[in-house]
Amino acid sequence: MSAADDQAPRHSVDDHGAPGHGEAAHGDEGGGKGGSRGTKDDADHKRNGDKPDGGGEGERKKDEGNDGQGESDTGEGDEPPPKKLRDRPVLLIVIAVVVIGALVGGILYWLNARQYETTDDAYIDGHIVRIAPQVSGLVRQVLVDDNQVVGPRQVLAILDTQSNTARYQGQRASAQQARATVAQSLAQIGVQRQQIATARAQVVQPQADLDKALADLARYRAAQRTDPAAVAAQQIDAAVQAVDAARGRRDAALKAVRQAEAQLTSARAQVSADRAAVKAADAQAATTAVDLANSQIIAPIVGRVANRTVTPGSYVTPGQQLLAIVPLKLWVTANFKETQLKLMRVGQPVDIKIDALPDVAFHGHVESFQRGAGQAFSLLPAENATGNFVKVVQRVPVRIAIDSPGIEAYPVGPGMSVVPRVKVR
Repeated sequence: MSAADDQAPRHSVDDHGAPGHGEAAHGDEGGGKGGSRGTKDDADHKRNGDKPDGGGEGERKKDEGNDGQGESDTGEGDEPPPKKLRDRPVLLIVIAVVVIGALVGGILYWLNARQYETTDDAYIDGHIVRIAPQVSGLVRQVLVDDNQVVGPRQVLAILDTQSNTARYQGQRASAQQARATVAQSLAQIGVQRQQIATARAQVVQPQADLDKALADLARYRAAQRTDPAAVAAQQIDAAVQAVDAARGRRDAALKAVRQAEAQLTSARAQVSADRAAVKAADAQAATTAVDLANSQIIAPIVGRVANRTVTPGSYVTPGQQLLAIVPLKLWVTANFKETQLKLMRVGQPVDIKIDALPDVAFHGHVESFQRGAGQAFSLLPAENATGNFVKVVQRVPVRIAIDSPGIEAYPVGPGMSVVPRVKVR
């Protein structure tokens, strides 16, 4: 069969299906293309040793089955089937490199991460000093402002001192008066001592008279015992009266001595009372002097002023918080889980990352561990013996010292969030 015979049926099919001349022409053009393709196929079959008739017949059947599909065929060949994964060595290499890189990265990350313990439950800590007055009064001056650095013994505020000054002067006058009373009492003691000496001197003569009267009476009685007629009864009676009179004078002189000694004891007691009054007056004056000194509120440490609430003209009372001083010495309190403390020891290095300064690296070391979990020191500690015990991982506060110098230059203060990383291996 020739190429012209192969092309004739295709034209008839196209003519029967053509509704107009334009489409017939298009069909003829498509048929021409198909005829040329058929000629090329016959030539290929001849070169390959195949029968051209079978190839042409198969081509016609294919064209008839497609129902005019050859009209829209542009003559391009079908897309080749996708290659299998084993036929793409570059893709296999890329996948292998990614898997090996991920595996090596994971191993390296694990080897590095196992050397550290970290937590985000940590913050900057410090002993904040809250300043309050010890006396009540009107605030006359406030000499510092918020965030100002203050030194020790620096005056922060001054209270009004007029009432305390007046009270102090009155107490000082009372103390001087008490001292004058003590001096007067001491002088009275001297007078009493002289009176005692005088009274004791006045006892000597009555005592001598008594001794003479007793000797006369004894002699008369001895003579009467020897010779009753030698001494008259009147003499004996006169001697007895003389003894009684001398004894009365002697007793009166002794009583005067005792009275003088009692007055001396009273004078001494008065001196003690006056001296106590002096001490009381001095103590009151000293208390008022302390109040006068406390009218100047002084910074006890070096730090920065924070949370200032006092203003000039305010009336303050003892214990009322006026401001706070944040010390320059700060540290980190990190609440690690108790399961993280197995390898943690004092002195281990710590990398500190402060949320407010993410680009600044700080370093420190573990300083100490709190002896007890945080829940043991809470306002309502756990009662595990009541039967409602549920075991949970507790957190233990760990104090971390900041070794990096110059942290005072950064805006860092207590309560700011920190992420510490402790090297435990």
